[in-house]
Amino acid sequence: MKQHRLLSDLAALEQQLTQMVKGVSGFSVEQAHATWSPSVDIYETPTSFVLTAEVPGVSLAELDVKVVDDTLILRGERRWERDVHGENFHRLESAYGKFERTFKLSQRIDAEHITAELQRGLLKVVLPKRAEKGARQIEITTE
Repeated sequence: MKQHRLLSDLAALEQQLTQMVKGVSGFSVEQAHATWSPSVDIYETPTSFVLTAEVPGVSLAELDVKVVDDTLILRGERRWERDVHGENFHRLESAYGKFERTFKLSQRIDAEHITAELQRGLLKVVLPKRAEKGARQIEITTE
């Protein structure tokens, strides 16, 4: 019983700290009240960076991917669409509600050619790299 209470207290403390950090860091009110945040993986290929976000149960209509200045913004909502009411559940681990994730883009990203696709609950965002400018020899002239 004491262990269950300790775990419950730790979970509550973690939630409070998360809310405090979100409030201090300038996130929007909508983001501070998000009830879940999709897991994200980012990896690099020779030509791009690829971001994948786990968004099971989120429809295409509920997703928004945009670039504002040098920031990639993922927004969405997983809606509660079940006929069963909360009091009838024995266990409810899935999270529902709005989310927002933001990612600062490097100057190496070609923001004009970012693409996104949704397949089987996985949002894949491809962030192509800008073509690297090679070294250029500068000719020295004399008068």
